[in-house]
Amino acid sequence: MQIVDIDFCVPGDVKSLVAIEAACFDIPWEERLIEYDLNEPGSSVYLKASIKDAIAGYGVLGRADDASHLMNLAVLPEFRRQGVALQLMAAFDAISGEWECGRMCLEVRSSNGAARNFYSSIGFVYSTRVKSYYSDGEDALVLIARLPLRLA
Repeated sequence: MQIVDIDFCVPGDVKSLVAIEAACFDIPWEERLIEYDLNEPGSSVYLKASIKDAIAGYGVLGRADDASHLMNLAVLPEFRRQGVALQLMAAFDAISGEWECGRMCLEVRSSNGAARNFYSSIGFVYSTRVKSYYSDGEDALVLIARLPLRLA
């Protein structure tokens, strides 16, 4: 496992996060959305995973009532399968515990088998399907996990 430094994202990270989005997703989050979120703290938590001062991945966590909501998780292709996402999820699990959340939910593309397998391995289970959730018309699968996650 590649050990990473986990820290909160700051407005100066916007360009790096946009580059990660472009490398990871066919339909990336827009720069203006990321920039707005980082300049208006409080609505969600952005964490970055860094290796030697370079951001290898990041994630976004929100909160709704008694559940945390993983809104985004992205790791650069060259750092995948090295524990980067797992370490980000461990940090989000800790934050969810501070928020006293009993569960975490997320949406994942129905076609993203690698992500679905990762989430399943840490305790997420299928809840429902949302038709045409993504802007390209693809369905999302809603996954839910009881907290704490199975991170060992």
